[in-house]
Amino acid sequence: MRARLAGVVAGTALLLTSTAAVADPAGSPAEQFADVCLEVDSGSLSTGDWASVAAAVDEAVAERSALFPSPQLNQELSRLEIASGHLLAAPGYAGCLEPGTEWTARFGREFLELGADQMLAEAPTTPGIDSDVIIDWYPDETRMRTLLVFAGPLDIPNGTCWIDDVLSVDAATGTIVASGEQGVKTSPFAEGACGRFFDHLPDGGAGEQAVTLLPTTVALADGGELRFVAEDVWVSEDSVSVSGRLEQS
Repeated sequence: MRARLAGVVAGTALLLTSTAAVADPAGSPAEQFADVCLEVDSGSLSTGDWASVAAAVDEAVAERSALFPSPQLNQELSRLEIASGHLLAAPGYAGCLEPGTEWTARFGREFLELGADQMLAEAPTTPGIDSDVIIDWYPDETRMRTLLVFAGPLDIPNGTCWIDDVLSVDAATGTIVASGEQGVKTSPFAEGACGRFFDHLPDGGAGEQAVTLLPTTVALADGGELRFVAEDVWVSEDSVSVSGRLEQS
């Protein structure tokens, strides 16, 4: 999968591993983030409640095998580091908690791109049709486009279809919503390829896949419930992020 820009989603304390450090123009190593980072303010949860969060995240990750082909979870204080299995795990990632928030979740660009590639590889396709998935990033619009480009022999049939995810916060529910608008540009005989593409993405495009990845409500050991209330979502050049506050009942 190819990507042109990227997004950020902030949440509680979770991290997924990424690649090696990249030097900035001054020659020093640039700050590194895991594939997915979930971090909670260290004073907001007890040790037992944090253990419940880690268990819920581990369960959610296990259900998304295309995004996490061989996940590895590393727990640190109020942060979780998870290696997706797409990339080699490397320790020493930066935290992702945004100032003034109680939790932040960050989903890396390369992680989402490689996950989309894996989903395409697992999707039912038409024999003889070559397909490619591209994620376009639009930070100024808080939007991501998941685009399928396909072509047959001699470029017949061919076409494109896409899902646009404009991400926003539903203030009434404290959740992130994605527009999930679909578009098709193909010949009349190629629309079936787009139908299969849409059917294979029941959780939406890359933007919606990211912001629905982690649990928003966690059952606690004492019978209570912890809720991750979203207050902000943004797309940047290298990630999608969500942040907000915690509610306990």
